[in-house]
Amino acid sequence: QVAKELANPLAPVTTLSGNVRFEMGNGPDDDTNYQVRLQPSFFRPSAEKSALLVRTILPLRSTNWPTSADGIGDASIIPYYVPDTTSTTFVGYGGALLLPTASRDELGSGKWAAGPAVIVARTGSPITWGGLVQHVWSFAGPDDRADVSVTTAQPFFTYLLSDGWASNLTSEATYNWNATGGNEWTVPLTVSAAKVVQFGAAFVNLG
Repeated sequence: QVAKELANPLAPVTTLSGNVRFEMGNGPDDDTNYQVRLQPSFFRPSAEKSALLVRTILPLRSTNWPTSADGIGDASIIPYYVPDTTSTTFVGYGGALLLPTASRDELGSGKWAAGPAVIVARTGSPITWGGLVQHVWSFAGPDDRADVSVTTAQPFFTYLLSDGWASNLTSEATYNWNATGGNEWTVPLTVSAAKVVQFGAAFVNLG
């Protein structure tokens, strides 16, 4: 049951997750960039069936291309209103806010940006699937930094196995409306496996 709830990004639970990303094949020398993402998620019931869910993302980045830089990237806060947390089909409506928290110019946009977001998740056994779509436009920040206009789509598919195991297929496709030269799309694909284990009163998803 815990693995099923953790597979649903709109589940009525508060979580702290983190993942490590290796972004390979960058630039003419096929450099690798690294990213650690801290993703706390806060759940607060607001009525009999509805709830407020706030997802946050804080990236820690180490890049080798296009420049060499290490530090904190831009943070994101994404609140959702979920009208019905008792259904097998969850829908969340909200917005995304991008904060210029990068410790170096190379690691962030330097802009404040915001826009709409929606997320849908269909839960079941053994399959949970859904997706998130959001778009942010910059509205403040230094004039010498490029404007932000980015659409993000994050489909996910989770197959629940026995003994707390699950396999996951996800993507985080982005379309940069201001990019040129065929660099508009970025479409990574992630395949992973994870297992839920219990430590005292806490559950940990290891993958």
